[in-house]
Amino acid sequence: MNPYGIDFGTTNSVLAEWTGRRVDVLPIDNPPGAWTQMGFDKVMPSVLGILPDGGTRFGWAAKRLTEGKLEAVKRLFATDDSVEVGGRRVDVEEAAALLFGHIRSASPGVDVRRAVVTIPANSRGRARLRTKLCAGLAGIEVQALLNEPTAAAMAYSVDATRDQNVLVFDWGGGTLDVTVLETIEGVFIERASKGIPRSGGIDLDEAFGRAILDALPSRPSWSPAQQAQFRLEVERAKILLSSQDEVNLALPGDVFFPATRELFVKAIAPYLDEARRPIEQCLADLSITPGSIDQLVMVGGSSKIPAARAMVSEVLHREPAGGCDPMTAVAQGAAIASAILLGQLDKDFFVATEHALGTVVHNDRDRPEFSVLIPRNHQLPAKATDGYRPAVQGQEAVRVKVIEGDPTKPVDHEDNVILREWTVPVDPDLPPDQNAFTITYEYNVDGILHINVVGVRSGQVMLDDDVSWGVTKDKTKLVELAKRVSTTIESGSVGAGSPVRSSAHVSDPEVAALTARARTKVMPFVGDEEAKRLEAICVDLEHAEGAGLAECKEALSGALRQYAYLLV
Repeated sequence: MNPYGIDFGTTNSVLAEWTGRRVDVLPIDNPPGAWTQMGFDKVMPSVLGILPDGGTRFGWAAKRLTEGKLEAVKRLFATDDSVEVGGRRVDVEEAAALLFGHIRSASPGVDVRRAVVTIPANSRGRARLRTKLCAGLAGIEVQALLNEPTAAAMAYSVDATRDQNVLVFDWGGGTLDVTVLETIEGVFIERASKGIPRSGGIDLDEAFGRAILDALPSRPSWSPAQQAQFRLEVERAKILLSSQDEVNLALPGDVFFPATRELFVKAIAPYLDEARRPIEQCLADLSITPGSIDQLVMVGGSSKIPAARAMVSEVLHREPAGGCDPMTAVAQGAAIASAILLGQLDKDFFVATEHALGTVVHNDRDRPEFSVLIPRNHQLPAKATDGYRPAVQGQEAVRVKVIEGDPTKPVDHEDNVILREWTVPVDPDLPPDQNAFTITYEYNVDGILHINVVGVRSGQVMLDDDVSWGVTKDKTKLVELAKRVSTTIESGSVGAGSPVRSSAHVSDPEVAALTARARTKVMPFVGDEEAKRLEAICVDLEHAEGAGLAECKEALSGALRQYAYLLV
């Protein structure tokens, strides 16, 4: 079995294979002719579609659907547990696993059973765990999770004969990552990394689309199908404007709009300005100047934008390197990493943390603080232990909160994320010093965290668990989910196990907010019976009409009041 690499992207996915002498990018979709000419012949849109009869569609067949499709599932890894697709409530893990399952066998004569899978360097531990899990649910053994910039550097520099510092600017469909790596005698070592988790082609398309609508004489009233076609035209125009100064963008009703590069650049200017900061931060972290960078590598579809290339070149005082397709380089690097892990290439690589990892402590009673166990830019795998104690005597328990982010900012800052928290019991009759405990974080090479809490005085293991989320917390549910994914992949249809829901009130913001809070913030953390009760109330609300709607809203609101502590 040849080594494979999978770039599971926010907007597009790519499969590559190491043949023993080179990397081949394998076709896994059939794009429309116009998109083939724009370089999309080797990529598959990361889109899942579910038809009214339960039939599944992937890639371009799903992207061109007017409704019943899920795009950018990877953005949901950090937050949501489930999503509605085609009138069916689908676990996020299930949706991603179905996409992985399609990638696995979409190329003729290829069945990928083992691969290196790439992830954004700025991915949180939760997203890393779910990526590995979803590939596994689809029957793919993940040899390693590899940061996308590192994969890109390996694709560009695998044949390099001299040691060098490489800066990778990876701006794809959903995220921006900047990583500085050092290559020493065939070994790729991450030195610093910084990124923006929600900055990419999706956001640029949205900004460009708003600018076009603002330039029209009046605000159009389009059907859902026309709106979907407009979004596709905006994306196509964005791509063409990398090589043209103006594009005639087709609007519904046989009308054309002259979309210019000038308008596009003006629309995305805030994103371009923001994209400078990760570059400057990486240089500052390493205390180096742009002159210390030997090679600039730009990958991801958004990095092909001339204004982006000019901005990065201006900051670093050098032009981007050539040699690989920015759209496929990440998957190619992943295939090279797979070959290294299988002993088919005499190279090596090491990755580092993009975020600091620690726990929330209260050194005084009022202000929570970020206690760092594993700092940013620390090489993986990593293991660290620190000691803690209850704040006051009389406590019956302490909350252990795993936090990931930037310790220089307040705990509640948007850059900081509580990955998971547990309640650990302590003896209320003992003084705090005698209730002391140690917390050990063990971060593996994939950036997935295991936590161990041990009482200092007793030596008792108080907690020993992985940081997981959603269905990953219940292994029995994972087994059921794997069976469902396998059945769907084999049959090409989502079975009766995925309940159909009315979407009559999905557009009602209050209904959507209430059901989302119940399903993502409460149901994953309560017992099965209580979760079933809450789910039944959610379903009643989604089916309610007329006078019964207000009654069902109040019923769900009332049921959630006792869990106010989970809703903060």
